[in-house]
Order: sequence, then C-alpha cells, then structure tokens
Amino acid sequence: MADTASKSSSHHVEDTGKPLSTEDIQFEGLSEDDTRVFEKRLVRKIDLHLISSLFLLFIFNILDRSNIANARLGGLQEDLGLSDTQYQTAVAIMFVGYLLGQVPSNIILTRVRPSRYIPTAIFVWGGISMCMAATKDYAGIICVRVFLGFAESPFFPGALLLMSSWYKASELAVRVAIVYCGNTIANGFGGMIAAGILSGLEGKGGLRGWQWLFIIEGAGTMVAGLLAVLLLPDFPGSGQHKWLTPQEQRFAEWRLARSANNEVDENGSVKQGLVDAATDPKVWILVLIQVCQLSSQTWTYFFPTIVKTLGFGSIVTLLITAPVYVFGFLTSLGNSLIANRTNCRAVLIAWPLCIDIVGNIMVISSQVTAVRYIGMFLMCAGSYSAFNVVQAWIASTIPRTRTKRGIVYAMVNLFGNSSNIYGSYFFPTSTSPQYRMGGIILSSFAAGGICLSLFLALYLHRLNLKARKAEEQDGEIRYKYIW
Repeated sequence: MADTASKSSSHHVEDTGKPLSTEDIQFEGLSEDDTRVFEKRLVRKIDLHLISSLFLLFIFNILDRSNIANARLGGLQEDLGLSDTQYQTAVAIMFVGYLLGQVPSNIILTRVRPSRYIPTAIFVWGGISMCMAATKDYAGIICVRVFLGFAESPFFPGALLLMSSWYKASELAVRVAIVYCGNTIANGFGGMIAAGILSGLEGKGGLRGWQWLFIIEGAGTMVAGLLAVLLLPDFPGSGQHKWLTPQEQRFAEWRLARSANNEVDENGSVKQGLVDAATDPKVWILVLIQVCQLSSQTWTYFFPTIVKTLGFGSIVTLLITAPVYVFGFLTSLGNSLIANRTNCRAVLIAWPLCIDIVGNIMVISSQVTAVRYIGMFLMCAGSYSAFNVVQAWIASTIPRTRTKRGIVYAMVNLFGNSSNIYGSYFFPTSTSPQYRMGGIILSSFAAGGICLSLFLALYLHRLNLKARKAEEQDGEIRYKYIW
C-alpha cells in the first residue's frame, strides 16, 4: 500500500508522481552547507522543546500506570481484600479503557492543538490516580482503573504522532528511545520512591503508605500537566511556535517533505486514513510485531513480586529493582543510537529479543539467586531495547499522511497493549517462585517477534527492488523503505 499526501493506491511502491526539482532539494536559496547548519540548529531547538518535555511527562505516565505493583508490596491487596485473580483483573482492566481510547484520540489529535489536548489528558489522569488512595474494595479499584485507562489513552500514541510530525524517519529511533527511556527510569526509580514513601509515611495522617504513594505521584502528575501547556509544541505549520522564527517554521515543513520525496504531511480525510491503514499489509505485520514484543514485556507489572522471590524483604526488593531498569535504559539507548546511525531495523529488534529469551530461561530454570537476578537484567535489556526500534520503524514504513500515520500508531499500540490484559494472568502466585509458565509464554512471544521482524524486512526489501525497477523505466523517484 502506498502512502501519499492525499489519496491511497493499491500499488506497493511509494510513488510521488513527479521527479524532484531543484526547488525541492534547495531551501530558499541556501547552499547545501548552510542548509545542513540550519537544520542542525533547528533540530536542537525541537529536541529541547519536544523531547525533553515528553521524556518528563512519560515518567509520570509510567509512575501512575505501574505504581499498583509497588502498592501491592505495601499492603494494597490485603487492605482491599483482593484475591490474586482480582488483583490481576485490576491490573488488566486499566488497559480496556486505554486501548479503546487510542484510535479516536489520535484522530481527534490531528484536528486540535496537541499543546492543549495532551496536557488536559495528563491533568485529568493525575487526578484520577490520586483517587486510588480512596478505594476501599474491589469495585472501587476497578472503577478507578477503568477511568484511568481512558484518561491515559491520548498520551503515548499522541506523543509518537507528534514526534513523527517533527522528525525525519532517520532521526526518530534515538528520540523515541530517549522518551521511552522514561519508562525504565520511572520503573527503576519508582521502586526507590515507593520504598521511601512506604517506609516513611506509613500511618501518617491515618493513611497507609500505599495510599500516600498514589496521592503524591498523582499530584506530581497534575503539576506536570500544567507545565505541559508551556512545554509541548503543536504540529509544524500551525504558526503557533514562538520559539521558532518564521523561516525555521517553513524549514521544519520543507525538510520533512523532502525526506518523503516531496510529499507534504497533510492530514487527509479520516475515512481514507482508516481505509488505508486497514488495507495496508505492512500495518498488520507491524501490529503483530508489537503484540509479540509487548507480550514479552508483561513481566513489568509483576516485577517487584518476581524479584521478591529472591528472598529479600519488601523495601530491599523495591530498591534492587532499580539497577535492572538502569541497565535496560543504557542498552535501550545504545541500541537506538545504533539504529539511528545505521538505519537498520529488523536485526536491532531480533537480537534484543534473543537476549530476552536467554534471560527468561535463566530466571525460570535456575534456583541460584545470582543467576536469576542476572537473568532479570537480560529480560529488561532485551524487551525494552526492541521496543524503541519498532516505534521508529512505523514512522519510516508509514510516512504519509499524518491521519493515516496517527491511526497506525494508535492501532499498533492498541493491539500491542492488549497484551497487558491477558499478560496480567501470566504470573499467578501459585507458580512462584520460578514462574515457569510466564517465562515460557514470554519467550514464545519474543521468538514470534523475531520471526515477524525478519519477515517484514524481507517484504520491504522486495518493495524496494520493485521501486528501483520502476525508476529505471520512467525516471521517477520512489520512496525507499528502511528495513
């Protein structure tokens, strides 16, 4: 399926319809060297405003989404009288609202100002997260978690759409990595924050430590939502960016059009975007890759419980989760830097998932504490390092239109994050301490992600060969896929 600025095509080649002209490859008379310097300065400005703010906001996003795992060690499950199945359902139910809201939200986002829409969602979910402290039973926690899912649904797919609207495909991998590294930092240092709150505020004001955990982190998220109004930019071409000169705003649009064979990143109709996304085989392969990759990552919401099987107390358990996530942060960033330098995708998804499988085998097959703990490092490094490259691959595989790309990002994350619903049942306490069932299932999904990534690479390579043959026949430049 070709991606064009305003219409779809049944061809499997990106066809611009005309060769690039001199005006297409020069910007307002600037020389090549001047253009390169101008672009570097612009990208630094975009990084400062967009990536730094999304990185901060993503930390709060993950803290509010995953603090239920830390609260469990602080007595949440016992205080609310939850069975293991009820706790697992409480974890899973959030993703129902989260998944259902993603596609509609990204469609809305293409029609409104991201600098207003996304901060509103952040402020609302922060308030809902605080309400977790007031829950008294199973019905209460289920209600709050459902609303939390709907409130969080605009953020991550919206952030990916916003990044893909400002950066070229070759620039995106490392920036997705930086933003997504907020996940590893939030999970790692979230354990340390939780340890401090659970031990230091237990019983203060007549509240349990786990209640203070939701109150403090939820309030922090609401403050971040207010700051996001000032930090987040809108889409290029909106004319709302006081931090860019008029020439820089024009250049921001020009360089993206040039990178996509001179196709302007227009919105396009919602109906056509939905049809194009649903009928493009590349989209569904990306969906399956994301399902496998995120399924292999579902240990996250049970990680403190898994680590506790090493034999340490609750506070020490929370503290020793941090090094695992720090290691995942470093390997994830390194893998994405390689992707950014080499423009490789499939192999940089496949090798981390191989490492993930090795880590799972170590955790489920050994009873030696050191071996199992090292295996946890490999699980984290493997599953997180692959994710960033998948997100960057979407942008280069679905370059236009913005509406189609927004729908695809939402679809990929919708189906991918459905893994958190069924994945919530992979680690019943009855399988402790080895959790063999969960490890085998996660390894199987990782293996599936490896196979699908290699299949997509071969498919895109075949499309590129067709594009080159077409160029030889008519001289028109076609879009080339990164694989």
